[in-house]
Amino acid sequence: MTVTINLPPQVEQAYLAEAKARGLPLAEVMREALVAAQPAAAASELSSDEWLRRFKAWTASHADVTVVLPDEAMERESISADRGL
Repeated sequence: MTVTINLPPQVEQAYLAEAKARGLPLAEVMREALVAAQPAAAASELSSDEWLRRFKAWTASHADVTVVLPDEAMERESISADRGL
């Protein structure tokens, strides 16, 4: 389906910048945004291939997020301390 949408200039520029940063065509970035914003009821009817494609797109959209844990967070004593183990 092809749809023409008139966007405010700042919104258009934001999507153009995202598309350029991700190395994708603007149409693909817009499609991802619209699919991600679809009503929740339709999401339960996704095929496994479509669900996986959307999941990968979602994880790719978070690629710039970095979580750094201190070394102590991965030690056995730290992990099981709350359980008295």
